[in-house]
Amino acid sequence: METEVIDIERLKFFAPFHSLSDKQLEYIAINAQILQVASGKMVLDLNSNSPDKYLLLEGTLKLRAFDDSMSIIEADSVRARNPVAQLRPSRYVVSTQTQCKLLVLKDDFLDTALEQSEVTSAISLDETPLDEEHEEDRILYELILELQQGNFVLPSLPSVATRIRETIADENSGAEDIAKVIMADPSIAAKIIKAANSALYQRRKKAEDCKTAVVSLGTKVTTQLVTSFALKELFNSSNTLLKKRMKKLWEHSIEIASISAVLAQISPGFNAEHAMLAGLIHDIGNIAILNKAVDHPLIVDSEEHLDKVMTKMHAQVGSSILRSWDFSDDFIRVAEETENWMYNEIEKADLVDIINMAHLHSYIGSPKQKDVPIIDQVPAFHKLALGKLSPKLSIQVLDKAHEQIREIKSLLHL
Repeated sequence: METEVIDIERLKFFAPFHSLSDKQLEYIAINAQILQVASGKMVLDLNSNSPDKYLLLEGTLKLRAFDDSMSIIEADSVRARNPVAQLRPSRYVVSTQTQCKLLVLKDDFLDTALEQSEVTSAISLDETPLDEEHEEDRILYELILELQQGNFVLPSLPSVATRIRETIADENSGAEDIAKVIMADPSIAAKIIKAANSALYQRRKKAEDCKTAVVSLGTKVTTQLVTSFALKELFNSSNTLLKKRMKKLWEHSIEIASISAVLAQISPGFNAEHAMLAGLIHDIGNIAILNKAVDHPLIVDSEEHLDKVMTKMHAQVGSSILRSWDFSDDFIRVAEETENWMYNEIEKADLVDIINMAHLHSYIGSPKQKDVPIIDQVPAFHKLALGKLSPKLSIQVLDKAHEQIREIKSLLHL
Protein backbone atom coordinates (compact mmCIF):
# COMPACT_ATOMS: atom_id res chain seq x y z
CA MET A 1 0.00 0.00 0.00
CA GLU A 2 1.41 3.37 -0.99
CA THR A 3 1.90 6.06 1.60
CA GLU A 4 0.31 9.43 0.85
CA VAL A 5 1.25 12.75 2.35
CA ILE A 6 -0.34 16.18 2.17
CA ASP A 7 1.78 19.18 1.23
CA ILE A 8 2.50 21.18 4.38
CA GLU A 9 1.16 24.33 2.72
CA ARG A 10 -2.17 22.51 2.43
CA LEU A 11 -2.03 21.63 6.14
CA LYS A 12 -1.61 25.28 7.07
CA PHE A 13 -5.22 25.85 5.93
CA PHE A 14 -6.49 23.94 8.98
CA ALA A 15 -6.88 25.74 12.32
CA PRO A 16 -5.29 23.04 14.54
CA PHE A 17 -1.99 23.44 12.69
CA HIS A 18 -1.64 27.23 12.67
CA SER A 19 0.91 27.27 15.51
CA LEU A 20 3.07 24.39 14.26
CA SER A 21 6.48 24.63 12.64
CA ASP A 22 7.19 23.22 9.20
CA LYS A 23 9.05 20.31 10.77
CA GLN A 24 6.06 19.42 12.91
CA LEU A 25 3.79 19.71 9.87
CA GLU A 26 6.07 17.34 7.97
CA TYR A 27 5.76 14.87 10.85
CA ILE A 28 1.96 15.15 10.74
CA ALA A 29 1.90 14.85 6.95
CA ILE A 30 3.71 11.50 6.90
CA ASN A 31 2.11 9.98 10.00
CA ALA A 32 -1.53 10.99 9.67
CA GLN A 33 -3.89 8.58 7.94
CA ILE A 34 -5.52 9.60 4.64
CA LEU A 35 -8.98 8.10 4.23
CA GLN A 36 -10.78 7.83 0.89
CA VAL A 37 -14.54 7.43 1.44
CA ALA A 38 -17.11 6.79 -1.29
CA SER A 39 -20.30 8.83 -1.57
CA GLY A 40 -23.13 7.90 0.80
CA LYS A 41 -20.95 6.29 3.49
CA MET A 42 -21.08 7.04 7.23
CA VAL A 43 -17.90 8.47 8.71
CA LEU A 44 -19.02 9.09 12.30
CA ASP A 45 -22.13 7.95 14.18
CA LEU A 46 -24.27 9.92 16.62
CA ASN A 47 -22.93 9.71 20.21
CA SER A 48 -19.67 8.20 19.00
CA ASN A 49 -16.73 8.42 21.43
CA SER A 50 -14.13 7.74 18.74
CA PRO A 51 -10.81 9.43 19.63
CA ASP A 52 -10.20 10.22 15.95
CA LYS A 53 -10.51 13.70 14.50
CA TYR A 54 -11.42 14.25 10.85
CA LEU A 55 -10.32 17.09 8.59
CA LEU A 56 -12.00 17.39 5.19
CA LEU A 57 -9.49 17.59 2.34
CA GLU A 58 -11.75 16.94 -0.65
CA GLY A 59 -15.49 16.52 -1.25
CA THR A 60 -18.67 17.35 0.69
CA LEU A 61 -19.87 16.00 4.06
CA LYS A 62 -23.43 15.89 5.37
CA LEU A 63 -24.09 16.30 9.12
CA ARG A 64 -27.39 15.19 10.68
CA ALA A 65 -27.99 16.29 14.29
CA PHE A 66 -29.99 14.43 16.98
CA ASP A 67 -33.08 16.53 16.05
CA ASP A 68 -32.69 15.56 12.36
CA SER A 69 -31.55 19.03 11.35
CA MET A 70 -29.07 18.92 8.48
CA SER A 71 -25.95 20.87 7.51
CA ILE A 72 -23.27 20.63 4.86
CA ILE A 73 -19.47 21.05 4.98
CA GLU A 74 -17.56 21.55 1.75
CA ALA A 75 -13.80 21.21 1.36
CA ASP A 76 -11.91 24.54 1.49
CA SER A 77 -14.85 26.31 3.14
CA VAL A 78 -14.55 28.21 6.43
CA ARG A 79 -16.27 25.34 8.28
CA ALA A 80 -13.72 22.90 6.90
CA ARG A 81 -10.88 24.68 8.68
CA ASN A 82 -11.72 22.85 11.93
CA PRO A 83 -12.18 19.12 12.64
CA VAL A 84 -15.61 17.83 11.68
CA ALA A 85 -18.01 17.17 14.59
CA GLN A 86 -15.12 17.18 17.06
CA LEU A 87 -17.13 17.17 20.31
CA ARG A 88 -17.42 13.82 22.14
CA PRO A 89 -19.79 12.13 22.33
CA SER A 90 -20.50 13.18 18.76
CA ARG A 91 -23.61 15.28 18.28
CA TYR A 92 -23.94 14.38 14.62
CA VAL A 93 -24.11 11.53 12.19
CA VAL A 94 -21.42 12.43 9.65
CA SER A 95 -21.71 10.92 6.17
CA THR A 96 -20.30 11.65 2.72
CA GLN A 97 -22.47 13.47 0.22
CA THR A 98 -19.81 13.04 -2.45
CA GLN A 99 -16.62 11.01 -2.59
CA CYS A 100 -14.38 12.49 0.11
CA LYS A 101 -10.77 12.50 1.20
CA LEU A 102 -10.27 12.89 4.95
CA LEU A 103 -7.19 13.47 7.07
CA VAL A 104 -7.54 11.35 10.20
CA LEU A 105 -5.74 12.32 13.42
CA LYS A 106 -5.61 10.47 16.71
CA ASP A 107 -6.15 12.73 19.71
CA ASP A 108 -2.91 11.79 21.44
CA PHE A 109 -0.95 12.28 18.22
CA LEU A 110 -2.33 15.77 17.68
CA ASP A 111 -1.94 16.70 21.35
CA THR A 112 1.72 15.68 21.23
CA ALA A 113 2.31 17.91 18.21
CA LEU A 114 0.55 20.81 19.91
CA GLU A 115 2.62 20.36 23.07
CA GLN A 116 5.77 20.48 20.97
CA SER A 117 4.59 23.67 19.31
CA GLU A 118 4.35 25.45 22.69
CA VAL A 119 8.07 24.90 23.14
CA THR A 120 9.21 25.67 19.61
CA SER A 121 6.70 28.24 18.33
CA ALA A 122 8.97 31.13 19.38
CA ILE A 123 11.94 29.64 17.47
CA SER A 124 12.26 30.13 13.72
CA LEU A 125 12.67 27.11 11.47
CA ASP A 126 16.23 28.12 10.60
CA GLU A 127 17.16 28.40 14.28
CA THR A 128 15.65 25.07 15.31
CA PRO A 129 18.43 22.49 15.73
CA LEU A 130 17.98 19.32 13.71
CA ASP A 131 17.87 16.01 15.51
CA GLU A 132 17.64 12.42 14.27
CA GLU A 133 13.89 12.16 14.80
CA HIS A 134 13.18 15.32 12.80
CA GLU A 135 15.64 14.26 10.11
CA GLU A 136 13.96 10.87 9.75
CA ASP A 137 10.60 12.61 9.33
CA ARG A 138 12.06 15.05 6.83
CA ILE A 139 13.54 12.42 4.51
CA LEU A 140 10.29 10.43 4.64
CA TYR A 141 8.31 13.53 3.80
CA GLU A 142 10.60 14.45 0.92
CA LEU A 143 10.61 10.92 -0.49
CA ILE A 144 6.85 10.49 -0.44
CA LEU A 145 6.06 13.96 -1.74
CA GLU A 146 8.61 13.73 -4.57
CA LEU A 147 7.24 10.32 -5.59
CA GLN A 148 3.68 11.65 -5.59
CA GLN A 149 4.65 14.68 -7.67
CA GLY A 150 6.84 12.70 -10.06
CA ASN A 151 9.97 14.63 -9.06
CA PHE A 152 11.90 11.79 -7.43
CA VAL A 153 15.15 11.02 -9.25
CA LEU A 154 15.11 7.27 -9.88
CA PRO A 155 18.25 5.34 -10.79
CA SER A 156 18.60 4.31 -14.43
CA LEU A 157 18.89 0.72 -15.55
CA PRO A 158 22.59 0.10 -16.36
CA SER A 159 23.31 0.91 -20.01
CA VAL A 160 24.50 -2.57 -20.99
CA ALA A 161 21.19 -4.08 -19.81
CA THR A 162 19.24 -1.43 -21.73
CA ARG A 163 21.27 -2.02 -24.92
CA ILE A 164 20.81 -5.79 -24.66
CA ARG A 165 17.05 -5.34 -24.41
CA GLU A 166 17.04 -3.03 -27.44
CA THR A 167 19.23 -5.39 -29.46
CA ILE A 168 17.09 -8.44 -28.75
CA ALA A 169 13.95 -6.45 -29.58
CA ASP A 170 15.42 -5.89 -33.05
CA GLU A 171 14.27 -8.82 -35.20
CA ASN A 172 17.31 -8.45 -37.44
CA SER A 173 19.82 -8.97 -34.61
CA GLY A 174 21.49 -12.27 -33.85
CA ALA A 175 23.89 -13.85 -31.38
CA GLU A 176 26.83 -11.91 -32.85
CA ASP A 177 25.06 -8.57 -32.35
CA ILE A 178 24.16 -9.47 -28.77
CA ALA A 179 27.72 -10.60 -28.08
CA LYS A 180 29.11 -7.26 -29.39
CA VAL A 181 26.93 -5.35 -26.91
CA ILE A 182 28.02 -7.59 -24.04
CA MET A 183 31.71 -7.37 -24.96
CA ALA A 184 31.57 -3.60 -24.52
CA ASP A 185 31.58 -4.46 -20.82
CA PRO A 186 34.49 -6.90 -20.29
CA SER A 187 33.42 -7.76 -16.75
CA ILE A 188 29.94 -8.86 -17.83
CA ALA A 189 31.32 -10.66 -20.89
CA ALA A 190 33.54 -12.71 -18.55
CA LYS A 191 30.54 -13.55 -16.39
CA ILE A 192 28.47 -14.69 -19.38
CA ILE A 193 31.26 -17.01 -20.56
CA LYS A 194 31.71 -18.35 -17.03
CA ALA A 195 27.96 -18.92 -16.70
CA ALA A 196 27.82 -20.83 -20.00
CA ASN A 197 30.64 -23.09 -18.82
CA SER A 198 29.33 -23.58 -15.30
CA ALA A 199 27.75 -26.74 -13.90
CA LEU A 200 24.49 -24.81 -13.65
CA TYR A 201 23.93 -25.05 -17.41
CA GLN A 202 25.78 -28.30 -18.08
CA ARG A 203 26.61 -27.55 -21.72
CA ARG A 204 28.58 -30.23 -23.60
CA LYS A 205 30.73 -27.85 -25.63
CA LYS A 206 32.89 -25.37 -23.77
CA ALA A 207 32.27 -21.72 -24.70
CA GLU A 208 35.55 -20.06 -25.65
CA ASP A 209 34.08 -16.68 -26.55
CA CYS A 210 31.07 -14.48 -25.86
CA LYS A 211 29.18 -15.34 -29.06
CA THR A 212 29.40 -19.07 -28.35
CA ALA A 213 28.24 -18.43 -24.79
CA VAL A 214 25.19 -16.48 -26.02
CA VAL A 215 24.27 -19.26 -28.46
CA SER A 216 24.73 -21.85 -25.72
CA LEU A 217 22.62 -20.00 -23.15
CA GLY A 218 19.95 -18.66 -25.50
CA THR A 219 18.82 -15.05 -25.79
CA LYS A 220 16.26 -15.13 -22.94
CA VAL A 221 18.68 -16.56 -20.37
CA THR A 222 21.44 -14.26 -21.64
CA THR A 223 19.24 -11.17 -21.21
CA GLN A 224 18.26 -12.10 -17.67
CA LEU A 225 21.85 -12.89 -16.71
CA VAL A 226 23.23 -9.66 -18.22
CA THR A 227 20.62 -7.61 -16.35
CA SER A 228 21.46 -9.43 -13.12
CA PHE A 229 25.21 -8.91 -13.55
CA ALA A 230 24.78 -5.25 -14.54
CA LEU A 231 22.79 -4.39 -11.42
CA LYS A 232 25.91 -4.61 -9.25
CA GLU A 233 27.10 -1.20 -10.46
CA LEU A 234 24.08 0.43 -8.80
CA PHE A 235 25.04 -0.86 -5.36
CA ASN A 236 27.70 1.76 -4.78
CA SER A 237 28.14 5.14 -3.12
CA SER A 238 30.85 7.77 -2.78
CA ASN A 239 29.93 8.08 0.92
CA THR A 240 32.04 5.68 3.02
CA LEU A 241 29.25 4.75 5.45
CA LEU A 242 26.66 4.29 2.73
CA LYS A 243 29.13 2.27 0.68
CA LYS A 244 29.17 -0.26 3.52
CA ARG A 245 25.36 -0.30 3.53
CA MET A 246 25.32 -0.79 -0.26
CA LYS A 247 27.72 -3.73 0.06
CA LYS A 248 25.58 -5.26 2.78
CA LEU A 249 22.49 -4.77 0.60
CA TRP A 250 24.19 -6.42 -2.38
CA GLU A 251 25.30 -9.39 -0.26
CA HIS A 252 21.72 -9.82 0.97
CA SER A 253 20.37 -9.56 -2.57
CA ILE A 254 22.83 -12.22 -3.78
CA GLU A 255 21.77 -14.53 -0.95
CA ILE A 256 18.07 -14.17 -1.80
CA ALA A 257 18.72 -14.41 -5.55
CA SER A 258 20.72 -17.63 -5.16
CA ILE A 259 18.14 -19.37 -2.98
CA SER A 260 15.32 -18.11 -5.22
CA ALA A 261 16.97 -19.63 -8.30
CA VAL A 262 17.21 -23.03 -6.60
CA LEU A 263 13.63 -22.85 -5.33
CA ALA A 264 12.49 -22.02 -8.87
CA GLN A 265 14.30 -25.08 -10.21
CA ILE A 266 12.39 -27.42 -7.88
CA SER A 267 9.04 -25.62 -8.27
CA PRO A 268 7.06 -26.37 -11.46
CA GLY A 269 6.29 -23.39 -13.68
CA PHE A 270 9.22 -21.19 -12.66
CA ASN A 271 12.39 -20.10 -14.44
CA ALA A 272 15.62 -20.03 -12.41
CA GLU A 273 17.12 -16.95 -14.09
CA HIS A 274 13.83 -15.06 -13.77
CA ALA A 275 13.70 -15.87 -10.05
CA MET A 276 17.36 -14.97 -9.59
CA LEU A 277 16.78 -11.55 -11.15
CA ALA A 278 13.71 -11.06 -8.93
CA GLY A 279 15.86 -11.83 -5.90
CA LEU A 280 18.40 -9.22 -6.94
CA ILE A 281 15.82 -6.46 -7.48
CA HIS A 282 13.50 -7.15 -4.53
CA ASP A 283 15.15 -4.40 -2.44
CA ILE A 284 16.03 -2.09 -5.34
CA GLY A 285 14.13 0.77 -3.68
CA ASN A 286 16.72 0.89 -0.91
CA ILE A 287 19.39 1.96 -3.42
CA ALA A 288 17.48 5.15 -4.17
CA ILE A 289 16.77 5.72 -0.48
CA LEU A 290 20.45 5.32 0.44
CA ASN A 291 21.44 7.75 -2.32
CA LYS A 292 18.85 10.21 -0.99
CA ALA A 293 20.20 9.82 2.54
CA VAL A 294 23.49 11.42 1.49
CA ASP A 295 21.74 14.77 1.87
CA HIS A 296 20.77 13.91 5.47
CA PRO A 297 23.96 13.38 7.57
CA LEU A 298 22.09 12.52 10.78
CA ILE A 299 20.20 9.74 9.00
CA VAL A 300 23.40 8.38 7.45
CA ASP A 301 25.05 8.20 10.88
CA SER A 302 22.10 6.40 12.49
CA GLU A 303 21.57 2.75 11.57
CA GLU A 304 18.27 2.74 13.46
CA HIS A 305 16.74 5.75 11.69
CA LEU A 306 18.06 4.73 8.29
CA ASP A 307 16.51 1.28 8.76
CA LYS A 308 13.15 2.86 9.64
CA VAL A 309 13.15 4.98 6.49
CA MET A 310 14.12 1.99 4.33
CA THR A 311 11.49 -0.26 5.93
CA LYS A 312 8.72 2.28 5.41
CA MET A 313 9.61 3.36 1.87
CA HIS A 314 11.48 0.59 0.01
CA ALA A 315 8.35 -1.00 -1.49
CA GLN A 316 6.93 2.23 -2.87
CA VAL A 317 10.28 3.47 -4.19
CA GLY A 318 11.20 0.04 -5.56
CA SER A 319 7.98 -0.39 -7.51
CA SER A 320 8.42 3.12 -8.95
CA ILE A 321 11.94 2.24 -10.13
CA LEU A 322 10.85 -0.99 -11.79
CA ARG A 323 7.96 0.74 -13.56
CA SER A 324 10.39 3.34 -14.89
CA TRP A 325 12.59 0.49 -16.15
CA ASP A 326 9.57 -1.09 -17.85
CA PHE A 327 9.85 -4.31 -15.84
CA SER A 328 6.90 -6.71 -15.91
CA ASP A 329 4.16 -6.74 -13.28
CA ASP A 330 5.49 -9.85 -11.53
CA PHE A 331 8.76 -8.06 -10.72
CA ILE A 332 6.87 -4.96 -9.53
CA ARG A 333 4.76 -7.16 -7.23
CA VAL A 334 7.97 -8.57 -5.75
CA ALA A 335 9.15 -5.05 -4.86
CA GLU A 336 5.76 -4.26 -3.30
CA GLU A 337 5.15 -7.49 -1.37
CA THR A 338 8.57 -8.77 -0.24
CA GLU A 339 8.43 -9.98 3.39
CA ASN A 340 4.65 -9.69 3.45
CA TRP A 341 4.56 -13.19 4.91
CA MET A 342 0.80 -13.64 4.60
CA TYR A 343 0.75 -12.59 0.95
CA ASN A 344 -1.90 -14.67 -0.80
CA GLU A 345 -3.34 -12.37 -3.47
CA ILE A 346 -2.99 -14.93 -6.25
CA GLU A 347 -4.14 -18.52 -5.86
CA LYS A 348 -1.35 -19.85 -8.05
CA ALA A 349 2.22 -19.54 -6.75
CA ASP A 350 4.11 -16.56 -8.16
CA LEU A 351 7.48 -14.82 -7.86
CA VAL A 352 6.50 -13.16 -4.56
CA ASP A 353 6.08 -16.62 -3.02
CA ILE A 354 9.51 -17.67 -4.27
CA ILE A 355 11.21 -14.55 -2.89
CA ASN A 356 9.43 -14.69 0.47
CA MET A 357 10.28 -18.38 0.89
CA ALA A 358 13.91 -17.59 0.00
CA HIS A 359 13.94 -15.00 2.81
CA LEU A 360 12.58 -17.45 5.36
CA HIS A 361 15.20 -20.03 4.41
CA SER A 362 17.97 -17.43 4.56
CA TYR A 363 16.95 -16.50 8.12
CA ILE A 364 17.25 -20.06 9.45
CA GLY A 365 19.83 -20.08 12.25
CA SER A 366 20.09 -16.27 12.34
CA PRO A 367 18.74 -13.82 14.95
CA LYS A 368 16.01 -12.82 12.46
CA GLN A 369 14.46 -16.28 12.61
CA LYS A 370 12.65 -15.47 15.86
CA ASP A 371 10.94 -12.47 14.22
CA VAL A 372 9.44 -14.31 11.23
CA PRO A 373 6.82 -17.08 10.90
CA ILE A 374 7.73 -20.76 10.81
CA ILE A 375 8.15 -21.82 7.19
CA ASP A 376 5.04 -24.00 6.96
CA GLN A 377 2.85 -21.26 8.49
CA VAL A 378 2.95 -19.00 5.42
CA PRO A 379 0.78 -19.44 2.30
CA ALA A 380 3.84 -19.53 0.00
CA PHE A 381 5.04 -22.83 1.49
CA HIS A 382 1.83 -24.60 0.55
CA LYS A 383 1.51 -22.97 -2.89
CA LEU A 384 5.00 -24.01 -3.99
CA ALA A 385 6.28 -27.54 -4.49
CA LEU A 386 7.73 -27.23 -1.00
CA GLY A 387 4.17 -27.54 0.30
CA LYS A 388 4.39 -31.27 -0.33
CA LEU A 389 7.27 -31.51 2.11
CA SER A 390 7.71 -30.96 5.80
CA PRO A 391 9.66 -27.85 6.85
CA LYS A 392 12.56 -30.11 7.80
CA LEU A 393 12.62 -31.77 4.39
CA SER A 394 12.35 -28.46 2.57
CA ILE A 395 15.51 -27.34 4.35
CA GLN A 396 17.19 -30.59 3.31
CA VAL A 397 16.33 -29.83 -0.32
CA LEU A 398 18.29 -26.59 -0.04
CA ASP A 399 21.11 -28.32 1.79
CA LYS A 400 21.45 -30.72 -1.15
CA ALA A 401 21.42 -27.72 -3.49
CA HIS A 402 24.26 -26.05 -1.55
CA GLU A 403 26.69 -26.46 -4.46
CA GLN A 404 24.23 -24.81 -6.85
CA ILE A 405 23.77 -21.90 -4.46
CA ARG A 406 27.53 -21.56 -4.12
CA GLU A 407 27.89 -21.57 -7.93
CA ILE A 408 25.28 -18.82 -8.37
CA LYS A 409 26.90 -16.68 -5.68
CA SER A 410 30.23 -17.15 -7.41
CA LEU A 411 28.79 -15.90 -10.68
CA LEU A 412 27.23 -12.84 -9.10
CA HIS A 413 30.35 -11.97 -7.10
CA LEU A 414 32.68 -12.13 -10.10
